[in-house]
Amino acid sequence: MPVQSPRPIELLAPAKDLATALEAIAHGADAIYIGAPQFGARSAAGVSVEDIGQLCLRAHRFGVKVYVALNTILYDHEIEPARQLAWQLYEAGADALIIQDMGLTLVSLPPIALHASTQCDTCSPEDAAQLEAMGFEQIVLARELNLEQIRQVAQRISTPIEVFVHGALCVSYSGRCYLSQALSERSANRGACAQLCRLPYHLVDARGVYVRRDAHLLSLKDLHRADLLVDLLDAGVSSLKIEGRLKGVSYVKNITSYYRQRIDEVIERFPDRYCRASYGRVQHRFVPDPSRSFNRGFTSYELRPKRAGHPSGQASLINPHSPKSQGQYLGLLVWSRGQRCRIDTSEILVAGDGLLYVAPSGEVGGVAINGVEANRDLILARPCTIPRGSKIYRNYDQAFERKLSGATAERRCPVRMRLEAIEAGFRLSVRSLELPKIEASSELIWAHEEAKSFDEGRLLSELAKLGDTDFFAQETELDLGGRHLFIPLSMLSSLRREAIETFTHRWDEYHRSKPSAKTVQMPSIDRRSLPAKRPDWRPDYRANVANRFAREHYELMGYKQVQEAYELSAQEAAELMCTKHCLRYEIGYCTRQGRTAMPFVEPLYLEMVSDGRRLRLEFDCAACQMKIYKD
Repeated sequence: MPVQSPRPIELLAPAKDLATALEAIAHGADAIYIGAPQFGARSAAGVSVEDIGQLCLRAHRFGVKVYVALNTILYDHEIEPARQLAWQLYEAGADALIIQDMGLTLVSLPPIALHASTQCDTCSPEDAAQLEAMGFEQIVLARELNLEQIRQVAQRISTPIEVFVHGALCVSYSGRCYLSQALSERSANRGACAQLCRLPYHLVDARGVYVRRDAHLLSLKDLHRADLLVDLLDAGVSSLKIEGRLKGVSYVKNITSYYRQRIDEVIERFPDRYCRASYGRVQHRFVPDPSRSFNRGFTSYELRPKRAGHPSGQASLINPHSPKSQGQYLGLLVWSRGQRCRIDTSEILVAGDGLLYVAPSGEVGGVAINGVEANRDLILARPCTIPRGSKIYRNYDQAFERKLSGATAERRCPVRMRLEAIEAGFRLSVRSLELPKIEASSELIWAHEEAKSFDEGRLLSELAKLGDTDFFAQETELDLGGRHLFIPLSMLSSLRREAIETFTHRWDEYHRSKPSAKTVQMPSIDRRSLPAKRPDWRPDYRANVANRFAREHYELMGYKQVQEAYELSAQEAAELMCTKHCLRYEIGYCTRQGRTAMPFVEPLYLEMVSDGRRLRLEFDCAACQMKIYKD
């Protein structure tokens, strides 16, 4: 049997702008995803085509791919502007477009790869197989899938699979959240989510009995799957995605660096299975720590089967106390008086740090530190009575943020520099140590003469001086035929500069984005011959059909009744959310776990603390899902 080559593993980092994207590259990303100036699912994170073009030039220097999010649903009048924008992004050098709207697959797009957004609600092998048959070249799976479900998808398709490994979680299956549109007329499918899942709610039963009061019952903790990377790769995942297109540059630096190091550890353990998806050695100048950047507490989102710990069998998926950053756990409060307090912690705290406390009663508060006394007593920015025994977190780390504000990483590609004597003079060759087939050389016509004072070390040192280029001389070599030949250092410097310029040009040419034939063929494929999606799927409002091309796409597949998107035709009885998170499970009465009968009368309701509006809950225990409806 032929020996399989190691599979490239991609670390996919987010960027809200050009500056953040450049830092993500420097800190080890293999690919960047960034928003188009319009039609991205994070409307506040659009980036100009000009900036994306600059990003592509820099990214491709390291073989880093640039994926542009064009992943809202589109109205009829937006299809043509979106198509024109796709061409502009292709000409700017983008490697792929991330899309949700199937209408785009019927128009004349440039030969650029298409990736299926998480908004496509890809939950099964059948869903993925259909996307693969259409010509999508990377598929983002729903965050809700567990390892076995991911493995089943990977066994069905050969297209690279992308999954989220870190960052904020949407409580609803992506692409199936209509709560924001229903209550605020702001569509999540069009990049304008009102974040209603982060609000506080009361949980009330049918008799009006309050089960939980004033808690953030839909606010999920943040995803953290660094300890499960081996399992994910073994299941067939090739692209590991960090959420955060609205996050600041310090967050992206820290989290990208952390996962770069963790992925490299896995590649080092299994070099026959996996390899890097881009080039360049990264030197980090700080110790990355996810707990010291924005987080609401962490969850693996039940990637593995449930286990004991929570009353219902698993650690809670939500942070009911606050939707804001919880940060790094420090310890318990020992005492608090006025503007002073003491925490039982081994961490070093400084003025400017921010604290969040969760009292034993569930009360949540926050305060900044103004100073730290020698005996480790803290001086707070204001009088603050914090209950004894409160859990204390640092949600702003002054020293860490100051460190991250500077230069915290450098990325350069290793090369071999070789100077050899030839009949007419000297030849200096440059060869990549990551891609040995890329090589360049420069020659100097020079009459050989013996050096009066030969210093081999000096010559090797001069060969290695690559200055502020993106390359470093990991290997230097002299081959002068056993002679001590003289070469002026000024000539050697000029020879080195010419060789590096030629090498850089060849390197960049090799890494230019490649055209995709699959996207060009999409409009003409026989849609009736495509594999069917999962058996229970129908093109109702949850297919998010908002334009005539998307409608035609499903009609060509043989569907007779294609409903309009919820944004165009709101249905009063519509399912506004479908979630993996289950409040019945959360309060300890999961029927699948065989718990005692729930003493509360269904249906249960979520009641908004702010204005009393109610949402009705239904529990599909067979599918292990909770569904939310407008009451």
